[in-house]
Amino acid sequence: MKKAVKLFLFVLLCLNFLGAQEFEDKLIIEGIYYNKSNPKEAASKWKELFGKTNNDAYLLEYFYASLKYKNIKEVIKEIKEILNKKKNKELYQLLISLYAKSGNTKGVLATIESMPKKDLSSIYELAYLYALDGNNTKALELYRQIYKKDKKWDSLKGILSSLVKLKRNFEFKNTLQKELQTNHNLPKDAYIVLLSYAQDNKDTKMAIFALEKLVKITKEPKYMKKLISLYLYTKNNDALIKLLEQSGFDNSLLYRLYLSKKELAKAYRLANKNSIETKDPKWFAQEAILTFELTQKYNALDKRALMRMKELFEKAFKGGVVDASYYNYYGYTLI
Repeated sequence: MKKAVKLFLFVLLCLNFLGAQEFEDKLIIEGIYYNKSNPKEAASKWKELFGKTNNDAYLLEYFYASLKYKNIKEVIKEIKEILNKKKNKELYQLLISLYAKSGNTKGVLATIESMPKKDLSSIYELAYLYALDGNNTKALELYRQIYKKDKKWDSLKGILSSLVKLKRNFEFKNTLQKELQTNHNLPKDAYIVLLSYAQDNKDTKMAIFALEKLVKITKEPKYMKKLISLYLYTKNNDALIKLLEQSGFDNSLLYRLYLSKKELAKAYRLANKNSIETKDPKWFAQEAILTFELTQKYNALDKRALMRMKELFEKAFKGGVVDASYYNYYGYTLI
């Protein structure tokens, strides 16, 4: 330790014989040296450096050193006095952090408001603080200002949250719907919010719109099930059939829908596909029935069709299918 001190004193002694730049370097070394051991002395060195160079970096170092031995309120007062004379982004940020540390929200608000040039992050922080302070009208104004520039979900969430707090529900709905239709970079969370609003307000049409998007984006079964339920509730069978055809989510339901619309050819193809893929015996029986229905419809019930039906029914019964309607069809086939 003694050797280090001697070396430091030797360096200072050498610098005493050098010019202005070297003298500045000397003060910097002294400021760094005293930062830990003697903050008050360090502060004095940084202040001297600022006075000689007008370099704001030294001014910041002065305040950082001052905070180690001065009361935070005293440092805040001193920073404010400096900011009245000269504007410095780093000093504003330091003042904001000191107000935040001391729990002075109004001080943070006033400081950010007084900044000559505010970047988006500063405006966002300001909007957030206004929201915390209960000034939702001002928060809404600022969130709109941010969203106009960045078009991001976080700023849109701020707008929506402010509208809810202000009980402007109709505007909330219109804003969210409009942005979902025009801003295609919004995440699934935006549609989840819309779905929640639709459910709370029993808006089926809006809920279907949100669920259609969520199904497309996420492919999650929970959204698929909800969408299917709403299609069934609204009797929108065409949309439901299209959804099931594209997704393959519920072939049993799709099969029943085909039958309800008398689309026997599609029902037959689906039954055949399912019997091949699943080996589920019920699909053999369904395929047999549709073979009968289709050949009857087109007057093509010949021996080959009957033998195919017999083969399919026997596979179904062997697999454990027990159903009176299937036995009736099978008996008719045999006759």
